[in-house]
This record gives sequence, structure tokens and C-alpha cells, in this order.
Amino acid sequence: MGKIKFFDGTGTIGGTKILLEISDRRFFLDFGLNYKKRGMFFEEYLNPRSSNGMGDLYFLGLLPSIKGIYRKDLLQLIRREGVDELGDGSESPFVDGVFLSHVHFDHSGYIAFLREDIPIYTSDITISLMKAIEDTSNSNLETSILKFIRRPATGSSKDPLYYGSHKANVIAGEKKINGITVTACPVDHSVPGAMGFIIKGEEKTIVYTGDLRLHGKKRADTEQFIRQAKESHPDILIIEGTNLRGNDSNEEREFWTEQRVSEEAQKEIHNRERLVLVDFPFKDIYRFLTFFELAKLNGRKFVISLKDAYFMHAMKNIGMPVPSLSDPDIYFYLEKRKSGTYSDKDYSARWIKDIMGKLDSGKLVTAKEIKADENNFMLILRYFNFQQLADIRPTNGSVYIHSASEAHTEEQEIDEWRMNNWLKHFNLYPRVHIHASGHAKKDDLFDIVSEINPKMIVPVHTEHPEEYVEQFGNKVKIVQNGDTIKF
Repeated sequence: MGKIKFFDGTGTIGGTKILLEISDRRFFLDFGLNYKKRGMFFEEYLNPRSSNGMGDLYFLGLLPSIKGIYRKDLLQLIRREGVDELGDGSESPFVDGVFLSHVHFDHSGYIAFLREDIPIYTSDITISLMKAIEDTSNSNLETSILKFIRRPATGSSKDPLYYGSHKANVIAGEKKINGITVTACPVDHSVPGAMGFIIKGEEKTIVYTGDLRLHGKKRADTEQFIRQAKESHPDILIIEGTNLRGNDSNEEREFWTEQRVSEEAQKEIHNRERLVLVDFPFKDIYRFLTFFELAKLNGRKFVISLKDAYFMHAMKNIGMPVPSLSDPDIYFYLEKRKSGTYSDKDYSARWIKDIMGKLDSGKLVTAKEIKADENNFMLILRYFNFQQLADIRPTNGSVYIHSASEAHTEEQEIDEWRMNNWLKHFNLYPRVHIHASGHAKKDDLFDIVSEINPKMIVPVHTEHPEEYVEQFGNKVKIVQNGDTIKF
């Protein structure tokens, strides 16, 4: 007998943690961070204590109680609190691996807490992105997946901060893993490398979509996944439903394609004689390409951050269709760091030295240079770097194009309020919002289900699973966290 247990990710968007037991093997379908539940307890200045390892998260119910899945060093800390039900790390791994759909932290983040002998199976692009994220970010116990942050910290300079890493395995196409046939299929999403999975065991065939859409540049990938899923004659389809809105009907919401994003942005950029500032998720390579092409079309130098350059180089190395660092239309923003004097010592972080060694120093531009020649630049400037506006001080007539999803949590609404204060102060308000969702619209979701035609439909990653019931009736199984489907 097999079963699927839902530890998180039902009735909400994100935090997906699904345990699949099939043919005497166990696998997680994603193991993500639940932002909504985390936000009930933590915020910018109130965070889980790294000194307590996984303790704060476990006692608040953000990590499931499963023996044999967590890192030995973290178990040492929590066992000091009298918690024995998770084991001590000496037992065999409870699961045979994690099928990771994509890099977004609401699907990948809490893999950081899993033991290193539980392998990850994902795309080469996702692995490259995870590495680039960790190289360029501050150490974070919650989301450092490929390299573990040592806990407890000894305080000795002789001990390395990082002591281990997860084994990340590239999976593409059909593959046998411990007797299970798994087909990893690329799908279109707002981040490259996203995949859906078709898993065949002795008992059943399970299809898991991860996050996907049909209106992006890689629509053909999703269409191919649908065909393969249909041909597998699945017993159970586990499908996302981010854009199901209940009474807020999707028919009243216009879903833009990436082409529409380009067209609307062009209306704002064309003939503008001042600075163009753009903001979009740094992992969205397709949105990067959209604005890069617009910069060239309008005769503007496309100025990206050193972090963007690092990511672009990582994507180029694995064959993604991104421009090279030597592209004549790409320039690199040199922000003030440490001393504020642009001293070479200010840019001593390993990843910064690495990427700057690959750049033409003549294409490094500062805020002063951008301010002096506004009409010739398009600059990527994201919310968490808004301090740069105090250096650039764009003149009236400049525009800020916000090309990311709108706020949908209380915390994001506060960020948006703060963002608008910055924009008003620097004469960039109102912002121009131009965006294409990373998730399929309702009609497309229903078309996907109809085409695949599973025997059972299980909605996850949605606040409104009942919409699937209205469309497909008793074929739909609505589950809650903690529920189990046996087969």
C-alpha cells in the first residue's frame, strides 16, 4: 500500500511539504518555507535564533515531526530540550530523496534542515541558481541549502562556518531511482529550471505539477509536460492553484503575457528623456531579457547590479540564453559599500571579487555617472536597494517600473507603503505596475486538468481548492495539512 501525506502547503500558497510513499520508497515533493505561517511569528527584526538551530521553528510548528530526516547537528541542539521523537541522526534516513520542483524558497527553503544523506533531485538550472543565491547572500540557517551552517557554533576560528552540503543530483527526462520511475519535465514558470514530475510505482502513477503557467515564454515546455502527463494515465494529479481567487473571479482579472509586459513597458520608456528604473525578481531571467531588449530598442545602457551579473554569468555557464558579461549594451552598477568611497577594499567579498574580475572596469558606473546622463540609462533598482535613490536623486520625468507581483500579505502591504514613501520623495510616484504572473490563470488550470484527465485531483498551493470541486466534482479530493491519501 502507498500513501501521500500532506505536511504543509494545503489551503495556502507555498510551504509545500508532501511525503509520497510508493513501492516501499519514500520521497518528499518539495520541502518549502511557509511564508504565511512564518509571518505569524517572525518579521524583519524578530527572526528564528540561529543559536537555537531548528528549535524555534520546530516548537512553533513550522517543521514537521518526522524521525530520521533532520541534520544531526540540529538534533543535538533540540535533544537538549528533551525532544527525542526526532531521533539523534544515527538512524537510517526516513526518505530516499526530495524531488524539488524549483528554486523558490516556498518550495525549497527548508531543505536546509534535512540531513545531508537525503539527496535532492532537481534541474541543473535550479542547482546553479541555488549555488549563486548562497554565494551572494548573507549566511542564513533557514535557506542555506547546498552548504550547511554549523550548529552549534563553537566560537573557534579553527572550525569552519560550513561543514557539509546536500547532494544535489541533476534529473532530466525519465530515470529509475530506487526502483521508482520518475520523469522530470520542464515547465514554464517565473524562474528558470522549474519542473513537474511524473512518478510511477507498482501501485499508482502520481503527477505533481509544482508551479507552472501557460502564458510565459516557455509555454511549450508546459504543453509538453501536459502531453506526457496525459500519456501516463495518472491516478492522482497534485496540482497548484495559486490564481484561484474564490469570489474574486479570474475572468475579471487580465492576465498578461511576457509580450504584453514588453509592449506596455515600451509605452512608458519610448521618448522618455529622463532615467528609467525597473524592478523585477532577480531570479526571473525571462523578465531580465524583456527589459534588456527594451533598453537596446530605446538606445539605453542597461545597468545591472553586481549580483545580477553573478547570476547572469551562472546562467550563461549552463547554456541559458542570456547575454554575456561582455555584451556592449550591459553596464554594471557600482554601489557604495563599507567606506562609501569606492575603495577597492570595499569590494573584497569573495563573490564580488570573482565577478568583478570578469568585468570590463570601463563599464562600471556609479550613481554620479547615472545622474549626469539620465536619459541614456535603464537601471535595475530593487526595493531593498532603495537607499541608492539618495545617491542617484532622479529628476522629474524619470519613471519607476515595478514588474513584480502585487502585495498579498499584511507584511508586503507595509513594504509597499514604505516603497511608495520613497517613490513620492524622489518624484517617482505613482509607480508603473507591469507584470505577468508566474502561475497559470484559472481557465488554464482547468484546461490542464481536463487534458491530463486524472482519476483523482488534489489541489495544493491554493487558498481556494473549492473551485476545483465546482469544476470537476467528486474527482477532487480537498486535503488539509496532516491529511493522508492511501492507495
